[in-house]
Amino acid sequence: AMRAYACKKVVVGLGGGHLEGMAARAAASRSQQPCSTSASGSRSRRREVLLGLGVAVVTSTSHPVTALPLAPLGPIERGDASGKATDLTVDQVKDLIYASLTDGQYFVNPQGLDTAIFADDCRFVDPTNDVTGLSRYLKALSLLFDSSVSQVSDVSLRVSGPAEIKGEYVLSGSLKFPWKPCIPPYRGFVTYTLDRQTNLIKEQEQTWSISAEEALKETFSPCKAK
Repeated sequence: AMRAYACKKVVVGLGGGHLEGMAARAAASRSQQPCSTSASGSRSRRREVLLGLGVAVVTSTSHPVTALPLAPLGPIERGDASGKATDLTVDQVKDLIYASLTDGQYFVNPQGLDTAIFADDCRFVDPTNDVTGLSRYLKALSLLFDSSVSQVSDVSLRVSGPAEIKGEYVLSGSLKFPWKPCIPPYRGFVTYTLDRQTNLIKEQEQTWSISAEEALKETFSPCKAK
């Protein structure tokens, strides 16, 4: 089993998504040399931890991409509809998103997200993953970032359409893995699409100033002691 690990690339993300596009880019950038079986003990240990958690795995062969959730995320949980804020204007939703990002820091701290403005079956998309279900997204977030040393800053939001809000932010910090990988500051861009009947957020789509491959490298980079 350990020999097989050396022939895989591991992508840390929220899980449950489709990574075909990333796999194609990664395959194009890799040489055709056989996989090495002499990886260092520390790097092998990191692979073991990630694979043990069930993160997304992109094989370096021509086999179909395997995308696994970061951990068993369970079914979509649906709460009481009365707890949803379905009588808000788009501007009011924007203000609550802003509070969730600035005060709540919800990209790195799931407790900071205002669940009343998101549909329970909301779809969350980023360069490495595609997760459907608010409860599943929150569970995945809780496994990723160390909120004590991670932050979201420079947040700006604007209403860009009758049912659309766009924003920018900067994210940095560390992940909750034993080797404490650092996430250097990068700029993110997010689009929220609202349901026209309820004004609940039905999709959150993010893009980043770094590529998915760069994010992969950071996953294996422990923070340097100051």
